[in-house]
Amino acid sequence: MGFTVGDAIVYGGSGVCEIEDIRDISFYRERPQKYYVLKPLFSAQSAVMYVPMSNKEQVSKIHPVMSKDEAMSIIKKIPIPGVKWIEDRNERKETFNGIVNDGKREDIVSLITLIEKHRDNLLSEGKKLNAQDERILVEALRRINTEFAVALGMEPDAVDRFIRDRIYKDSAKALA
Repeated sequence: MGFTVGDAIVYGGSGVCEIEDIRDISFYRERPQKYYVLKPLFSAQSAVMYVPMSNKEQVSKIHPVMSKDEAMSIIKKIPIPGVKWIEDRNERKETFNGIVNDGKREDIVSLITLIEKHRDNLLSEGKKLNAQDERILVEALRRINTEFAVALGMEPDAVDRFIRDRIYKDSAKALA
C-alpha cells in the first residue's frame, strides 16, 4: 500500500504519525534511498522517525488510521474480552508490551479494559497498581486514544470521556 505526504498513519507501537515527507536520504555514507519521514501527532516531542521504503518489515508496520465507522464499531464492542491477566510479572510485561507494540486495536482495547479492571479490584482492597502495569496502561491509552482522536475528529484528551459516555448510553438503552 502506498502512502503520500500528509497521510495520517499508525506506525507500529509508536502510534499515530503524519507522513511529513518522502525523500532520498543517505545515512552513514550509504547510498541514498527513499524514506518515509514520520512525525508523531499529539506529541510534545519533536522526534521524527525515518522508515526506509525498501525495508518491507518496517514498512509493514505502517497502517492507515482506522475510519470513524471502525472506531465506532470497536467502541460498541467494549468491553472486549480476550487478553488474560498473567501473574508472572516479567511474562506479563513482555506479553502486554507486545500487545501495545503490535498495534492490533481490539487487543489494545481489551488490554486497557483488563488492566483498568485489575486496578479497580486492587483499589477496592486498598492497594495500588504497580508501576510497571501503570506504565503499560498509560502507553496503551496514549496509543489507542490518539488513533481514535484522528478517526473521530477530536482531541486525544476527549476520547476517554467520549467512549465512557457511549458505553453508558448503550448500556442504558439495553436496560430500557
